[in-house]
Amino acid sequence: MALKTVEKEYVDIPTLVAIGSVSTVLLIVVVFALQAWFYYEQHNEQVRKEANNPNWVLREVKLKQQEKINSYRWVDQQKQIASIPIDQAIKLTAQSLNKK
Repeated sequence: MALKTVEKEYVDIPTLVAIGSVSTVLLIVVVFALQAWFYYEQHNEQVRKEANNPNWVLREVKLKQQEKINSYRWVDQQKQIASIPIDQAIKLTAQSLNKK
C-alpha cells in the first residue's frame, strides 16, 4: 500500500487582499462614472423636453420683466417716482459716482 503525500495548499493572503482592494476601488469608480453619466443624460433629456415644449407662462413673465426694465414708466405718478431703462440707470449711476 502506497502512501500518498498530501500537499497543503496555502492561501496567498497579500495577493487576495490586493485583488480585493483593487476590485473595490474599480467598482466605486464604475459606480461614480455611471451615476455621472446618468445625471448628464438626464440633464440632456430635460433640455430636449424644454426646447420642444417651452413654458409659455414663464416666457410671458420674462417678457413682461424685460419690458419693465427697458422702458420709461411711472411707478407712482402722485409721488413723482418714475422708472427708466436699466441701461440708462446704470450710465447715470456711473456718472454720479465718477463725479464724487
